[in-house]
Amino acid sequence: MSAMIRHSRSAVLFAAMLAFVSLSIPLRADGQDVQQSLRDQYQGKTLVLRGFYAGNSLRYESAGTLREGLPGGDWTVDGAIHVDDVRVSRDHVTIHARRLHLGWVRDSGLTELHDLVGKDKQDQEKNEKRDRAVEIVADLGPGPATTETADAMLARIFLNPQDSLADLVPDYWKPCLRAAASGNDDKNYRSCRFSPDFLAVPGVAAHPATTDHPDTDVVSGPVFKVGGGVKPPRAVFQPSPEFNDEARKAKFQGTANLDLVVDAQGAPTDVRIKDPLGCGLDAKAVQTVKTWKFNPAEKDGQPVAVQIMVGVQFHLY
Repeated sequence: MSAMIRHSRSAVLFAAMLAFVSLSIPLRADGQDVQQSLRDQYQGKTLVLRGFYAGNSLRYESAGTLREGLPGGDWTVDGAIHVDDVRVSRDHVTIHARRLHLGWVRDSGLTELHDLVGKDKQDQEKNEKRDRAVEIVADLGPGPATTETADAMLARIFLNPQDSLADLVPDYWKPCLRAAASGNDDKNYRSCRFSPDFLAVPGVAAHPATTDHPDTDVVSGPVFKVGGGVKPPRAVFQPSPEFNDEARKAKFQGTANLDLVVDAQGAPTDVRIKDPLGCGLDAKAVQTVKTWKFNPAEKDGQPVAVQIMVGVQFHLY
């Protein structure tokens, strides 16, 4: 009897060890190493997360939905990631990556910004690597992983060439990003430029059907421009925006220029980014300007809606 028990325990132990080893061995499907195939496709690449979810740990169900209800972040801070490593087990894929904080730099267009907080460059790089690290774990569903199931899951997590980043951002970003993604020299959005490297990221380049500028807020009645008998509006409540941590760590500052309409009641509407900053500051600028109050513009002594441009300054010192 005791011999049978010992034999049973040995069998259970052997089965457990075999299961552990099987999870450690790179999986193969159709004669192809799934893990190596994914590494060849994704490792070292820049990708854009759908939803621009923040946080350093993202867990996806097999349907492509997040297990936790995380809020969407700003695409210039939380959207782009650089894939450092891809690992595959029997039923899930794990991606280790770092977030890329993006900002517009004069004469360079959109570029990656690096943190400058720390006693020296080595310390800065160490802190940045820690603070921007993100782990993405996706359940691949029942059955052994295959290249096809893994690719299908990652297409639910990241943008692919059939997507358009400009269609997925808030309305106040759309005209700027469509100008940048199309590569056209739009005189109204000349500062909105993407580098060739960023244009090559899947889902960033524009599709022909998405180049028209959409309407955002609808302003009833005519909208005038200042001059020719139209007196400009005057701001009576104009709070300053707050910095975010990402821009502060990068010591990134400047002015975001916004187009907007001040309606006949003195309320800002139809706010759009004209000259962007990036690194999450544009969203701060838009949120702040929407709280401003104006004495409306006047024409022939009557209040009218008028289109203007305002500059929102971000200065650390």
